[in-house]
Amino acid sequence: MDVNKIQIRRDGFVNKELVIPIELTWDYLGLDQSIDEYETEIIKKVTGTYGDFEVTRFAHAPVVVSDPFSDNAFEFTDIQYEFNFYSGGTLDNSANWRNDYMSEGFTTDEIYYYTNNFSNSFFKLDLYDNVDEKRQTNYITIIIPTQQGLTMDTIMQRTSVKVKKPYFVLDYVGDKEGFFIYWLKKRNFLNIKTFFMTAKFYDAKNGYFTKMMNMPQSSIVGDKFTFDSTQYFYYRVELDYEKQNYQVFSMNKKQTLYSNLGDRAGATIPIKWYEYVNPK
Repeated sequence: MDVNKIQIRRDGFVNKELVIPIELTWDYLGLDQSIDEYETEIIKKVTGTYGDFEVTRFAHAPVVVSDPFSDNAFEFTDIQYEFNFYSGGTLDNSANWRNDYMSEGFTTDEIYYYTNNFSNSFFKLDLYDNVDEKRQTNYITIIIPTQQGLTMDTIMQRTSVKVKKPYFVLDYVGDKEGFFIYWLKKRNFLNIKTFFMTAKFYDAKNGYFTKMMNMPQSSIVGDKFTFDSTQYFYYRVELDYEKQNYQVFSMNKKQTLYSNLGDRAGATIPIKWYEYVNPK
């Protein structure tokens, strides 16, 4: 049985040619090279060649205080936070906000023995890019645990003991969690040097956050629940990229003594926060 019906004969010494058309496509020419270039592009983006995302720590800017009785000057680097909880009573009396955890509902035993509901509680400082709650973005969060802080004298079962209180002196040594702000080293990706700080307290005993104000509601004349939130819920934080440090300034006009931009807080005077009392 003849399967192939095509025959090629050679007559004499003349060469015969058979032209067989073959389709050629160049769509995938250089595909390997394109894959290599794409791989290089992705690696550059992941490793940060296209944007510098290196994070550095900003320390609290030192303040120099002169000794009035000598020619000596002292440099202080610490930053101080004072948190005051509402203990009950009228909102017209500032004395009802106290710098202790008992006013928040913790017992002396819970504070002294660092029970879970106390040791799992913490202060949360959020830094936003603006004060408009509808369009602000939270870029930085600072956590200050209750295990840090100064102590106070109190009575536990008829015995005088020292327990923690919500007053923090943070520095390079000692209590330093919450002292540094970790942020981008350069400004070529996010050019932000001014942030606005708010404060909350997470109460692990009751499982909720308590919002803080920069002044007690007793300072508000008239309705204690109607006020300018930009004045009462924020402190302003300024970063210095060259010196890699930061400063905190008051936002409330009642705290401002010398300039419209606010006075520095946290250095010679503490950054004070007061529990916000919701309307009943």
